[in-house]
Amino acid sequence: MITIKTEILIDSPIEKVFEYYTNPDNIKNSWPRDIVKESENISGQKSEEGSEMKVEGQYMGKREEMILEVVQKEQDKRLVTRQTEGPFQNWESIQEFENNGNLSTMISHTVNYELPTTGKIANFLTGNQAQVKIKQGLEQAAQTVKNKLETQ
Repeated sequence: MITIKTEILIDSPIEKVFEYYTNPDNIKNSWPRDIVKESENISGQKSEEGSEMKVEGQYMGKREEMILEVVQKEQDKRLVTRQTEGPFQNWESIQEFENNGNLSTMISHTVNYELPTTGKIANFLTGNQAQVKIKQGLEQAAQTVKNKLETQ
């Protein structure tokens, strides 16, 4: 299992950051367009435990679809999603939020994943390529959210 972690401080109240960061509709607006093409809630209440979201991405020119289930939610503290269908052997995303003063929020985003040994993604990405691409995506998404929320 490979772990990638990024942290960012956003000068915005925790309630606003949590709401934006955990809304499936915002994934496609935050992640680089060459990685995530579409994202949407497909079952249950958005970002509530048991709900599912679909994220469509592009990996080395091949379109892939991932279904993520919200497995844990603590309002304004933590959101954990896991892939139930998709290109990875395992995929878990853990987003943790900490109030860092009235108007700023520290976000820690950890992704634990395992590439499959067969299939399209295994044929196109080596472990190092996937790690670099996912890390860049996490960092760019965090910076995009920071820029958006700090200028509102």
